Amino acid sequence: MMMRIERAGLPAIALMLLSTIVGVATTLPIGGAAPDFTLSDLDGRSHALRDYRGRNVILTFTAAKCPISKAYHERIRLLAREFGQRPDTVLLAINSSADESLAEIRESAERNGLDFPILRDEQGAIADAFGAERTPAVYVIDAAGRLRYRGRIDSSHIPRREMRHDLREALREMLAGQPVTVAETVAMGCPIVRQGASSATRITPATGTASSGQTGEVRLLKPAAYRKMISAVPGKVVIVNFWATWCGPCVAEFPELVRLDELFRDRGVRFVGISADDVADLREKVVPFLRAQRVQYENYLQEVDDPQEMIDVVDKEWPGTLPATFVYDQTGRLRFQRLGIIDRETLVTEIEKLLKK
Repeated sequence: MMMRIERAGLPAIALMLLSTIVGVATTLPIGGAAPDFTLSDLDGRSHALRDYRGRNVILTFTAAKCPISKAYHERIRLLAREFGQRPDTVLLAINSSADESLAEIRESAERNGLDFPILRDEQGAIADAFGAERTPAVYVIDAAGRLRYRGRIDSSHIPRREMRHDLREALREMLAGQPVTVAETVAMGCPIVRQGASSATRITPATGTASSGQTGEVRLLKPAAYRKMISAVPGKVVIVNFWATWCGPCVAEFPELVRLDELFRDRGVRFVGISADDVADLREKVVPFLRAQRVQYENYLQEVDDPQEMIDVVDKEWPGTLPATFVYDQTGRLRFQRLGIIDRETLVTEIEKLLKK
């Protein structure tokens, strides 16, 4: 496999070491120069971003095993065929998942008819350079090599009548020579597994049968009702965990949340789970999972047409990362948040501090 990355003002080796040692994913600004790279596709052919200078590039980070990426395979394939007919535009995919083999990626591409170049970024250096954290995530680079759009393909992995087609809108405006109205959105999907990540962060399916005596009750929650839900039981510390059955790290941390609920339930702490699964998956996936986990605390499923609606209500600075845990004090004020798998010791410390107030 061939890989090379270059960025103005930062030598390639320095950027790669920074990403590897510190785990930093850079923030690439809209309008900034996209970092050049050279990667090999599944057949060993080399592709360099600079080779496409003079053409618009739709760059999508994808994965073979992520359920959300799978849901978008057909839409990405259609985008590649539609824009591939234009001489000024090309679609490239990058797979940066350290837990997926070349054989798995190739088999997925063949099964789903993904006949556009899929480039292998096994060490995740290109994902780090672009700031890609989830799959699918899309970056649109114009003919001059400048980033014009970053984020999601559209507002739901399950097609709906009312949807925001962010990528298509950005492409339409850019190809018409217009400024992109919405240049940044939040990409929702599975975390990209970097090299050296523990097995707990790998994408694993939620399985298990319902336990007897467990109702697995889940209520729908609209963004407008979020603050009211937080203050529904006055005088308690509230721990809100956003999760999804398709999110491997969410599944991995769930047993610890159940244990913490048992530990603090009678000490003035209220645990709340909010699923980011689609409403269509409520009965077949969310409820059976909660029953299998023997969850006793209250659970909701966010009822949104666009996940950004809930993000804006909870914390506008939250990039939509899952899992995400928010800790509120007895007055409903946000005191602590953790994006990613919880650290038990840190969370317990924060809870104990609030209980002493």
